[in-house]
Amino acid sequence: FVLKHDEHRMLREVDLYPNALCPTHPDSFSLVATLIEQMLELHQNDSYLHIGADEVWHLGRCPRCQDFMDTQKMSTSDLFLMWILKVARWIKKEYPGINLIMWDDMIRSIPLEKLKNGRIGDLVEPMLWQYHARKFDLPEGMFDRYAAVFSGVWVASAFKGATGSTQFMPPIQHHINNHMMWLATLAEHKQQFKKLKGITFTGWQRYDHYAVLCELLPVSVPSLCLCLRVIMEEAFTEADHLHVSQKLGFSSLINVSPFPRPQMIEQGMTFPGHKVYIGVQMWSNFVCKYQSISNSEGMLGWFSDYLRARNFTNPVQVESIMNPIHELLQNLTELKSHMMSWMLEIYYEDTVEEWLGCFVDPLLDKLKHILEECKKQILIGGRVRDYKKIDF
Repeated sequence: FVLKHDEHRMLREVDLYPNALCPTHPDSFSLVATLIEQMLELHQNDSYLHIGADEVWHLGRCPRCQDFMDTQKMSTSDLFLMWILKVARWIKKEYPGINLIMWDDMIRSIPLEKLKNGRIGDLVEPMLWQYHARKFDLPEGMFDRYAAVFSGVWVASAFKGATGSTQFMPPIQHHINNHMMWLATLAEHKQQFKKLKGITFTGWQRYDHYAVLCELLPVSVPSLCLCLRVIMEEAFTEADHLHVSQKLGFSSLINVSPFPRPQMIEQGMTFPGHKVYIGVQMWSNFVCKYQSISNSEGMLGWFSDYLRARNFTNPVQVESIMNPIHELLQNLTELKSHMMSWMLEIYYEDTVEEWLGCFVDPLLDKLKHILEECKKQILIGGRVRDYKKIDF
């Protein structure tokens, strides 16, 4: 996140992109060291530190790095390892009691000998991330290579996020399947390692600092609890589903599929943030209703942009569009008022403003515009037309 600020822009690997830090810039290491010092000062009792290091897509692009790699006869993977080892050795020296974790995706394709020669296994423990529900996209032989370098590994799943940057409700069945896949994968490979360190449940709140908010945490509590149950029981049965549903105050089984959208649930739920959960369900259903109206024969057949531009519409059909749009506008306006108060119980005001501004307000504006167009066309429809001027 730090490279989005102008004061640190000069440390970007590619000036246009804020995604990657330049490992050869003389000020890069001091910035990272300062960030680590600040974090560990606030977490003095912690024994683990995750140093990130994933998705460095633009590594080795800047002229400084290219000159350095040419001089040292290095590849981008060499440059990546050089940086990781530099940071890890410094942390181990300054904070000997800290165990280091890093994401594994940038080392998945690095040859075994390079990993061994750098002795990276003495410094960090890799965290393998994979969020697919059916088949993991991992290189062949990766577990064998890791087992030859690292004594232990971590893995990372997801209980929200990872399925769409604008997702409202987590597709719970997808996340359950992801955890079941991890259980099967670990059962297949756990004997290769001295220790399986643990599993991290990631819960994405946005895909990066420039993206909109995805599934809100209160909306995702049922997904979190069901996924925890899967890992604890190493299975997912109807009894597990029922147990979690009852614990959270659902009168029926938690809906684990995003489509069709779940219907409104009575307020018997007990978990923190359940009002936001209900509100987002209602919002999702209103979005589906709007999409249904937008794709209806009335909208497409009698109220197209072409026909409206020529003021050639049938009031009978316009009224059939106008009534559900008006009802939806009223319902959504009322929901926005409730959502604002429900969200303010949990979030800061700017977060509430952002979520409503990104998702609810644009739809309200669309509904108001359609309603005004309907009223305009109905007024025009009451006048005498000169049909000879209509060009088809």
